[in-house]
Amino acid sequence: MSLQELDQLHKEIADLKDQLEYSDLIGNTIEERTIYYLNRLTAADKKTLDREFADLKQFWLSSIDWCSELSKQIEKLVIMHEDLRDG
Repeated sequence: MSLQELDQLHKEIADLKDQLEYSDLIGNTIEERTIYYLNRLTAADKKTLDREFADLKQFWLSSIDWCSELSKQIEKLVIMHEDLRDG
């Protein structure tokens, strides 16, 4: 996992978090829980990042409408993380 790729992943996480915090949907339980998971990712270190992504992925699969824009955005983060981890 290169430092540049990790920085890009953190930027994508921060951008999604900002988008959710400033959206008209704030107050929606799914968006609030997503922000919770994104905050955990932001605070994670290298040792805990995989676990935090596993938690986000489980939340995504069990709680977010599959074809929603939020689902697509979280899927992008999950794929980026998996690519970094495997690469």
